[in-house]
Amino acid sequence: MQKSHAHPCCLQNNVTMTTTFDSRTQDIESSVVASGEFCRVEASYGSTSSMNGSSPLLLFQIGPILFVRDTTLLLPVHLSKQHLLWYGFDRKNGVHSVCPAIWTKNRKWLFMSMFCLNYLTCSFMDLQFPNGQLTYIAGDGLAWGTFLPLFGGLFQAQGRYPGESRLSFSCKNKWGTRWVPSIELPEKSVSFGVIQTLAWQRSGMMLRPTLQLSVTPTQGGRSHGWRMELIHSPQERLSWACGCALTSEPCGFATISVGRSKRNGEHIGNSGLVLHLETPLDNFRRASFSIRLNSGIEF
Repeated sequence: MQKSHAHPCCLQNNVTMTTTFDSRTQDIESSVVASGEFCRVEASYGSTSSMNGSSPLLLFQIGPILFVRDTTLLLPVHLSKQHLLWYGFDRKNGVHSVCPAIWTKNRKWLFMSMFCLNYLTCSFMDLQFPNGQLTYIAGDGLAWGTFLPLFGGLFQAQGRYPGESRLSFSCKNKWGTRWVPSIELPEKSVSFGVIQTLAWQRSGMMLRPTLQLSVTPTQGGRSHGWRMELIHSPQERLSWACGCALTSEPCGFATISVGRSKRNGEHIGNSGLVLHLETPLDNFRRASFSIRLNSGIEF
């Protein structure tokens, strides 16, 4: 949450809305996040979730009190500068829980967990530290992500167990070429990405890349083959990309991003649109598209 220096009666609030449609699966996913100084509301809905029988997400928070859908309540029973203890109750399953949270003075380390009391088990655990995060969810497994500056570059590891893991190393030379070797486990695929900046543009005191070419050969695994992409960003609010993937299922693709998007930067403007087109190279009639609408409001 962003802290506001305004009068308590004039607190800053943010509302972010996202809608995505995929023509291949005919899925529509929508989400809304509204946050203020002392409250937060999150809601999401997807047609795929409804078909699978899972409930849409609804989270409502007032200070340290948290409601998840209409079944779970988290109520604080102990508050301090470095400790927090919630009491949790899941009305649907009749489960009582305690949820302790501990963090350091500089907030670089945070540990949070959830213990069920009806039958003593750990259903959730989350550890956040300066170089990453480790999360355990009962029934879903263990997920992690970490990064470490190494030899003038950045080493990253992320994945889940059971599931897949990815190890990568990114470094950049003085000509603006970025090298990204990576390994995917357990499928044991190895890729070596090369991203070359072809053009720059001055933005204030900084230079930003406006034309980039990336080539990624992959050996082994499901993505065995080559992937090439050309990215052009003539403006901060506008970018487009096109490329092809010469893998077991060759395809061509193109993307246009306008305004607020991950490609242009999440905080560029209040609204945005991302249009992605993809087609198999052997059958253009099977072309598909996805469209994503983003909007944000501050008041």
